[in-house]
Amino acid sequence: MKKIELKNIIAVNGKSYLVSTISMKIRHKFFEKDDNLLVYETMVFEIKNDDEVLYSKPLYNERYVTVDEAISEHGAIVQDPSRLFLHREYKVD
Repeated sequence: MKKIELKNIIAVNGKSYLVSTISMKIRHKFFEKDDNLLVYETMVFEIKNDDEVLYSKPLYNERYVTVDEAISEHGAIVQDPSRLFLHREYKVD
């Protein structure tokens, strides 16, 4: 399993967002060897006043099983933010 940490700031209609994709260990089972289970997660947060990331209010969250899928989806969001549900209300041009 490959560890990743991707961070990009995107701008949509005058608002800034942090797109973050990371690898992380999770443990949901107590009796099986899942301590080494690694998943990948992409989250999007709004940035206020050019420096305050609203980490407590994620606008988007998705998990992936493979690193390739995580990297691909992160890149797709950065290249085309209209893919995110949150931008439908902002009418991305």
